[in-house]
Amino acid sequence: MEQNINMQIQKKINIKEGEQFHYEFIVENRAVKIYQDNKKIIIALDNTSTKELINELKFRFKNYEVDFKILSQKEFDELLREVAKDDVTKLKYKDLEHATGIEDLTKLASDAPVINLVNDIILSAVDRKASDIHFEVFENYFRVRYRINGYLETVGTYPINLFDAVCARLKVISKLDITQRRLAQDGKVLLNLYNKKIDIRTSTLPTIFGESIVLRLLGIEDSYLDLKHLGFLNEDIKTLQKIIKRSYGAFMLTGPTGSGKTTTLNALLHLLDSRTKNIITIEDPVEYTIEGINQVQINEKIKFSFETILRNILRQDPDIIMVGEMRDRDTADLALRAAMTGHLVFTTLHTNDAVSSIIRLVNMGVERYVIESSIIAAAAQRLLRNLCPLCKQAYTPEKVDINLFSKYGLKANKLYKPKGCSKCNNTGFLGRKGVFEVFEINESIRELIIKQESTSKIRKYLREETGFVTIFEKGLKEAINGNVFLEEAKSIINETR
Repeated sequence: MEQNINMQIQKKINIKEGEQFHYEFIVENRAVKIYQDNKKIIIALDNTSTKELINELKFRFKNYEVDFKILSQKEFDELLREVAKDDVTKLKYKDLEHATGIEDLTKLASDAPVINLVNDIILSAVDRKASDIHFEVFENYFRVRYRINGYLETVGTYPINLFDAVCARLKVISKLDITQRRLAQDGKVLLNLYNKKIDIRTSTLPTIFGESIVLRLLGIEDSYLDLKHLGFLNEDIKTLQKIIKRSYGAFMLTGPTGSGKTTTLNALLHLLDSRTKNIITIEDPVEYTIEGINQVQINEKIKFSFETILRNILRQDPDIIMVGEMRDRDTADLALRAAMTGHLVFTTLHTNDAVSSIIRLVNMGVERYVIESSIIAAAAQRLLRNLCPLCKQAYTPEKVDINLFSKYGLKANKLYKPKGCSKCNNTGFLGRKGVFEVFEINESIRELIIKQESTSKIRKYLREETGFVTIFEKGLKEAINGNVFLEEAKSIINETR
């Protein structure tokens, strides 16, 4: 009998439709029926259940023989998800009409199967370490895609008649207007699902068939806030640790959208002493909440922009300022002048590599003397997918690749490529890591900036005089070490050569 119960828990709950507890009762009391016939009921509880609950259930089913199966909290959470999946399966074939009024939409959003469907989609994304969830609606169906390791993957398609309910649920939990369908909306929510805290940023966008909804999942792994885990080499970490101890100056982090700049900046902020320093950030949006730091979110609708906030921040007696992005000349000029006048400034910029950030600022219209007087260091980063260590395959590189390595003084007799296994969901890749280049501004570089020398001359000086290693070279070394696929490294970061 014990073995049969375990099989029911692992595979399928032996309950007829309509006999299971209501979802609200299950969640509140942590109790699930796993077996019922005409004489016997078996109820699974987690190990926090009280004697009062057990006595209540015995009285409620006094005409049955009632047995209890006590599970660990983790085992019960898995069982709870099985219950949710059963409801999701029923929901797929449920005839839901499109709702228009606020009462209809609210009712749909609070329907237990709808809650289960949304929860299951979010939890599955967390389990697979997805960074984003896309809900995309088309004429006859809607689909759900996860962004995993930087690439979108379709994980489910659903009947179109479910979309209004799912859309309403996502808006309710994100505190958005559920009746507004013609304008884009942004929201956020901190969920606590099955003992997991999930920080979400929600964005809606009207399309011709309905609203596209994207959930950005944040803070899934605290370890991402560790510089070593992010992929910084020891010498780069030493440079960064020296930079954050400076009392003034600007540190610029560059890279394309989605390369992890915000995560890296927040990792640096965690290293700062907020007890003795006044640290203020300007972000769009605030993605990570950091205790002890004053975080400000821009609001373009009321003209509360980077520039406006930055002007006000300077009256708040800050020691350290983080500007989420220098998008225009005015913001860049204000941030760099703040760095000149006794503030430590962290910021980001969209350029291909760290050295190009200097020319980018010049092209934005910032005076060269402001640039050379304020910037103390710059860095660039990319994210590369890690090869799955369990299934990666060795191969001998072709002559063209051998010549490429030789160009940078490197040698590779053996490289690795992706294959795919159950561990990596048959993708061949498992997680991502950052590849970085970091350099400090010294007097010689300041002179090159003032003399209006080109990016190539500055880069040549760095390589010859300081041993600077470019982000592309570091990508090649990662391929030689068997951590990344060479072709991906070349395609993602070859524009920095």
